[in-house]
Amino acid sequence: MIQINFVWLLAISSVNTDDIVSIDQSVAFIKYCRNKDRLVTSEENDEYLLISAEIDTIIAMECRFCNDKEERQSKIWYYQDRFKETPEKEIELGMDNNVSFNRIYTTSDLSLVIKEIAVTDAGIYLCHAIFKEHGVLYTEQGNITDWEKYREIYLASITTRFAVSQMFELAEIREVGVTLQVISEWAPWSPCEHCVRNRGIKRSVGNCRLKRQINMTIANKSDSSIVKFFQKSPSLPCKAILLEEKFPAVSSAVRRLPEFILKEVCKKCPRVKKIKDRKFKYIKRFVLAEGAYLTIVCPESTMDTKVSWKKDSITLERGVRQSFRKLDSEARAIVDAFGTLYLIDVSTHEEGNYTCYINNVNMMQVKVVVIPKTRLLTQGLLRRCVNCRSRGDLGSCKDPFTMNSTAIEMEKGVDAVPCASGWCGKIIERQGLNNEYGIATQRLCFQRGPDDGEERCAFTVWNYKKVYMCLCFGDLCNGTTKLSISNGLIFTMLCILFRWFV
Repeated sequence: MIQINFVWLLAISSVNTDDIVSIDQSVAFIKYCRNKDRLVTSEENDEYLLISAEIDTIIAMECRFCNDKEERQSKIWYYQDRFKETPEKEIELGMDNNVSFNRIYTTSDLSLVIKEIAVTDAGIYLCHAIFKEHGVLYTEQGNITDWEKYREIYLASITTRFAVSQMFELAEIREVGVTLQVISEWAPWSPCEHCVRNRGIKRSVGNCRLKRQINMTIANKSDSSIVKFFQKSPSLPCKAILLEEKFPAVSSAVRRLPEFILKEVCKKCPRVKKIKDRKFKYIKRFVLAEGAYLTIVCPESTMDTKVSWKKDSITLERGVRQSFRKLDSEARAIVDAFGTLYLIDVSTHEEGNYTCYINNVNMMQVKVVVIPKTRLLTQGLLRRCVNCRSRGDLGSCKDPFTMNSTAIEMEKGVDAVPCASGWCGKIIERQGLNNEYGIATQRLCFQRGPDDGEERCAFTVWNYKKVYMCLCFGDLCNGTTKLSISNGLIFTMLCILFRWFV
């Protein structure tokens, strides 16, 4: 935080237009402001702006430089007698809601207005404006032509002040052979942005810098600390705290100078990579009973990869315990430091789509389904699978399987068992699809389904035997004949393929 003071000396006399820096004729009162680019010859002459006003006139004193943009910082007005015999005191403003009834008041831009000037109003008026110097960046921007105007208004005027001002601090710096200059130090160009038809805008920031030049012929004759300071500091930021501590007058002249952002048209627009596929590499499904626990590791994750998890559209932060229940704040979902997801004592609030990403790449999608305990107690509401095993033509488990749920209950050796995963299967222990004699057929419930969640039939190895296995998802789905492929269907397909190729 820095404090900027604007000081006026109000003298009651006849009007002298030579002392008026800025006059606004569009309003009923005369506005006074200080010129930022004024030539400062000495501290004594630059202490305040002299205002000469007639009795019963109206004046307004602005708490900012002439032609500056309106600022919204807090500003307070103080009054002190001409000879500074009494301490400063805050000016008492009129409190009437109708401004026209107040003799002393402030405008929307915090300028001080005094109506019906009297002899007792003569004195020193001070405006204290508090600006946030650090963390707030005031900038100008434009092309190279705009920068030339910026250089003339801001940089060249301050450089001229350093060269001719008789202020003690500035004169002392020149006496030891040090010349100060304010310049723009350009940063590297940014990438081409906001591209339209392969044309965009690139930017470069011109940082305000205080550059010094030392006349060694004069400097060698002096043992001044000023020379030693600037010898080790060939260039300083205009907002440097060190500069403010060592040379307050120099710092006050440059620390509020805005940076300049130079813009130019560019043609080398970066190519935007098109994402061909946003699908997940792995897809899984878990059916859990209420109160169960589940641990999920994101595939292909290592100690060097960045793993992130989401539940639907909610991001699960690492090391943060989260609960999705309104009436229970106890954590149910946890992602540890290694990117492993833990679901604890799950309920229907924890079910949904869980997705994991490796370095922002879609890696795995997990569908979690939670079955309440009330449904587990009611068999009819839970997916069931046919559970049986038989061998030969006389077995009850062979194809075609024509029993419904009622017939299954009456058939010995055949059961309809609850299946938490919902995935049922049929296994035929044979080398081909013909009904060989003595072939064993088994129908059962699988604890989990395939990773891709697709129903299928294919030859595979089961308990060290080559078998024909079918997987399906649904209630008693492994009791239907849709999983069986008849010889007639195979023969028909072969005939169609033969005619197609011939």
